[in-house]
Amino acid sequence: MKRLASAFLGLGLLAAACSGADDAAPAPSNAAASATTTVSPAATEASAPATTAAPTTTTAAPSTGDAADPDPGRGGNESGTGNEPADDGKKSDADAEPSGEPDGEPLDLLDAEIGDWMDRTGAPGIVLAITRGGAEPTTFAWGLSDIATGTAMTVDHHVRIGSVTKSVTAAVVLQLVSEGAIELDAPVAQYLGDGWAPGYEHAAAVTVRDLLGHTSGFVEYAFDPRFYQLAAPRLDEQIAPEEILAFAAEYGPVSELGTEFHYNTTGYVAAGLLIEAVTGNAAAAELRSRVFEPLGLEHVYLTPEEFPPSPTANGYVGGTLGYLMGPLLGLSSDNQITHNGAIFADISTFPDAFARSAGWTGGGIEAQIGDVALMIRGLFATDILNEEQVAVMTSGHPDPGNDYGLGISTDAVLGLTIYTHGGGVPGFRTIAAYAPDADLGIALTTNLLGLEAGDDVDDLLERLAPILAAMA
Repeated sequence: MKRLASAFLGLGLLAAACSGADDAAPAPSNAAASATTTVSPAATEASAPATTAAPTTTTAAPSTGDAADPDPGRGGNESGTGNEPADDGKKSDADAEPSGEPDGEPLDLLDAEIGDWMDRTGAPGIVLAITRGGAEPTTFAWGLSDIATGTAMTVDHHVRIGSVTKSVTAAVVLQLVSEGAIELDAPVAQYLGDGWAPGYEHAAAVTVRDLLGHTSGFVEYAFDPRFYQLAAPRLDEQIAPEEILAFAAEYGPVSELGTEFHYNTTGYVAAGLLIEAVTGNAAAAELRSRVFEPLGLEHVYLTPEEFPPSPTANGYVGGTLGYLMGPLLGLSSDNQITHNGAIFADISTFPDAFARSAGWTGGGIEAQIGDVALMIRGLFATDILNEEQVAVMTSGHPDPGNDYGLGISTDAVLGLTIYTHGGGVPGFRTIAAYAPDADLGIALTTNLLGLEAGDDVDDLLERLAPILAAMA
């Protein structure tokens, strides 16, 4: 994270000057060609084989219209969805003037960096979005959303952003704290009852802050082999949040309660139940009314209560992780696909009811990438959270030396603050970041899980930062 923040320092300074874990699979070759700027998302719908699929870019002018605030008192609609066609008068790359739009050189550099990364990692596809100051995001897509059909990845494809969901859930809980409905240091049992984590030895003592700050002692079930054994016979059935808590409670504590940081999704599933208990509404409805709608996000969904429409990108698992998942999920040749010499587990060939319910308020959001960039910015740059709530979210961890606050990681380099959260679910890997000093939101998702540690999405974002700065 230190290296990412250092890269963002250069990004922030340049932007201010503009207009105001796992073994990698063998790499596909020629994964990216020179970028072309389009004036409409519809222009990115073409299908193409892996060796010819070109990155597509969509740009739009900053929104100037005042949208109706669907929730007065909680923040207006500062920006749109990021998927509307750009004005017909937009210039091509060759004609672009220094008006904050990408020009040929940054696009060429971006294209080359993404192409090199896809060559190294074997990632089938990738989408990227950047937004500054609430403007409509500039969005990009490279490679394939579906290897079997050769369908090109586009910015209109919905992707699974995994644990980036935690930042939204934490923001909603902090809103409820501010409203007096929840006390941050109250025991969870006060709201969910004594049996909320049946048999867990610390159930009576775990606080709301412990859930959000990962000091509850719960196991991270998302990649635990025992959880995959639970999933294997019922991939076509949803798993309820209460079942997840029961699984984690039976597993027992894996870290010291209240002081030791142990990242886990279990606590954020409990936070979803907490939201429902104090509001009387479904968690998906609360996230939508409190975050998605005020920010004008029209292409964001919390599964399994709601699912995105087509198109949705296919997800793939490779490297060591794919090898390990095989026996646990009953992988066969029917679930495998070869892409430029690499063998992937094709998540789209498995029943997905279990997988798309297991993350929920800890990792269940699916969205178009433009809305993800707007969302991460919107949590900190609009009225979704006030200054006091942002301060608690970014520094409210029981250990003040921990860079993970309550739902977001924070770093600071030479005065530039960076808020980030990553996400990984079977088939997808995401990083979302906001640099408040530059008012810059960035989101990036690839449809491959199983990336080598030195080439994960946060490493890629670090390398892209200087290029993106020139385009902000």
